[in-house]
Amino acid sequence: MLDEMGRCQSYWISSDASELMPLAAAEATFRSDEKISFVDPLALELMSTIPMRRLAGIGFLGAIDFIRHGSGRSGHRRRHNRFEHTLGVARLAETYACEAGLSEKRRRLLLAAALLHDVGHGPLSHTLEPVFANAFDIDHHSMTRRIVRGETRNGRGVYASLRDADIDPDEVLAMIDGHHSGPDAFLFAGSINFDTLDGISRSRAFMKRRAAPRGMLRAVRHWAQTGRAPLSEFDAFWTLKHDVYTLLICGARGRLLDAVAQAYMRANIDEFDASDFERSEATLRKRHPKLFKVLSLVASQRLSSLKDQLPSSWMKEEVTVKDRAFIVRTDKGLNEPNQLDARYTQSKFTRRISIEELIEGL
Repeated sequence: MLDEMGRCQSYWISSDASELMPLAAAEATFRSDEKISFVDPLALELMSTIPMRRLAGIGFLGAIDFIRHGSGRSGHRRRHNRFEHTLGVARLAETYACEAGLSEKRRRLLLAAALLHDVGHGPLSHTLEPVFANAFDIDHHSMTRRIVRGETRNGRGVYASLRDADIDPDEVLAMIDGHHSGPDAFLFAGSINFDTLDGISRSRAFMKRRAAPRGMLRAVRHWAQTGRAPLSEFDAFWTLKHDVYTLLICGARGRLLDAVAQAYMRANIDEFDASDFERSEATLRKRHPKLFKVLSLVASQRLSSLKDQLPSSWMKEEVTVKDRAFIVRTDKGLNEPNQLDARYTQSKFTRRISIEELIEGL
């Protein structure tokens, strides 16, 4: 909101839950049914468009969401969605812009990029995307570009909102893609960026009963006010990112859920078409109920019987997995924003593994 002088005011959502690591006060991650306010009315306008509203029906972690049955409202007892994540990213972006005193033009560009960075995600998010890309030459990057440029029927409202606000859609896309040449590009392109700050905190909230670190909001505020990255908070965050990838995103159960969903879609590709990518998960479930039954089976079945429950032809089917390690280079200081990538590094190793090996490795 704005104060009486027209300046941005900060806001907090408080919680007395315990913290995961030594950050500032921890708070609950946003839910899509919460009333969330932003300084700029552009946020509400974009959030009201059909492509943005659809994100409430797109799971944040894809097939990995099926690890949870969704039996409560707290972060560790429910499945999160892409709309909630989008709101979290937008809140960080607007907080930074307000605290740094950015011009309206720069602030609106950051806010639009934050709100639209995931607008092209398909149902089950990253899980099914490799199959959609191979079969129909479509992924969330290309769909995001089409929506933001108004090249889809439902994307016309997004394009019109940007144009009415005097925002160049191609500038928004450049910011999202990490190719923008402006002074704020590092906030989306760097190793520490608004997208991953919310995404990893949200994933941690999903893992088990402890608070997601919401010191990130305070860290971003400090970052904006001083122009210097808060080392202790970001160091701890990068370590958290390593744990989230190791235990959840690249964990054995999560990888198996992804692999089985992809195997199902490949085996039944004649029943899918490119338009499925623009659907919500609820609609996809109606069209392909067996896919979701398979996911529920993998999530709930005892591992010893999975081989008997799944088609034998899938056992030797291989999927590509990435092993990642996130490393804090404590010998690297931070005097400029572009030095973040030198301090916060990662290694990737890609390999092929069969579904049978994934089951046996659990």
